Order: sequence, then structure tokens, then C-alpha cells
Amino acid sequence: MESMVKRMSLMRLFGCLLIITASVGFGMQLKKELADHLELLYELRRLFVAISYAEIYAMQPVEQLLGQSLSTVPALQKALDEIKLALSEKSAAGGRMIWQETFGAAQKELGLTEEELAIVVDAGGTFFGNSVEENKRQLALCLERLDFVIEQSRAGQKEKQKVYQTLSVVCGFMLIILLL
Repeated sequence: MESMVKRMSLMRLFGCLLIITASVGFGMQLKKELADHLELLYELRRLFVAISYAEIYAMQPVEQLLGQSLSTVPALQKALDEIKLALSEKSAAGGRMIWQETFGAAQKELGLTEEELAIVVDAGGTFFGNSVEENKRQLALCLERLDFVIEQSRAGQKEKQKVYQTLSVVCGFMLIILLL
């Protein structure tokens, strides 16, 4: 009988350790997702600048530029490859529409908000405009908007990380209390 009670105590202790480990792991996963999202925004900004400079100063068409490996984010590179393929097939839709449709379809996979998607679509549209000067101005506006979104994300990231980690650990402790 005493052996059975001892086993039950050990099982409860092991269960409590599993719950705490899972809650800490969940908080760390949320922290990583926030950091990955901020990294994606930086990657998008770098991508727009790289395409813009190569297009304007090297006079390369967008199809050739997208043929290079431009992104370290797999989901973003996949979207760029789809755009390149659609542009090289010379489909009836213009480059601006292809860009919009591709990023619209990849929005969930990339984790973009509606505001961020609008910026990406607008910035991509500047690569297919008719006037170089107008394209430069539009891209500068898109980059300013993206910088603002990045700044907001960076400012809120630390607060969100603390809240997520604390909340997940507190929820873990509450679950332990309920189960004991």
C-alpha cells in the first residue's frame, strides 16, 4: 500500500515537471515566432532594396532578378520562385497582378498581417511600373511604411515576449494546482 502511494506521488511529481516543461517550452516557442516575424520584415525590406537597385541601376528585368536566391526565408523564396515562374511564362496577367496574387496566397504561410501584405503588394507593384522616377518615389513610401511597421513590431516584441512567457508559466502552475 505504501509502495502504491509512493508511486502515485512520483507520478504526480513527474506530471508536474512535464506540465512546467511544456509551459516553458510553449512560451519559448511564442518568443521564437515573434523573433521570426521581425526577421521576416527585415528580410522583406532588404529584398525590396536589392531588387530596386538591381532593376534600376543594372537594368535587369525582374524575372532575372528573381531567378537568383534572394531570401534566406524558405517561404519567401518559394513565393519569389512562383512569381519568377509566372513572369517567365508571360501569362496574361501583368507583373503587378502576379505579385499580388502570389503574396496573397502566401500570406498565411509567411505570417503577414493585412497591413504588411498591403505594403508588400504595393512595394512589389513598383517593380512593374512605367516610370523609373515614379517607381522610386513609390518604393520609398513603401519602405517608410515598412520601417514604421518594423519599429512597431520591435517595440512591442519585448513586451509580448515577457507576457507570453509569464502567462504560459502561470497557466502551467494553475494546471498543476487544478490537477493536484
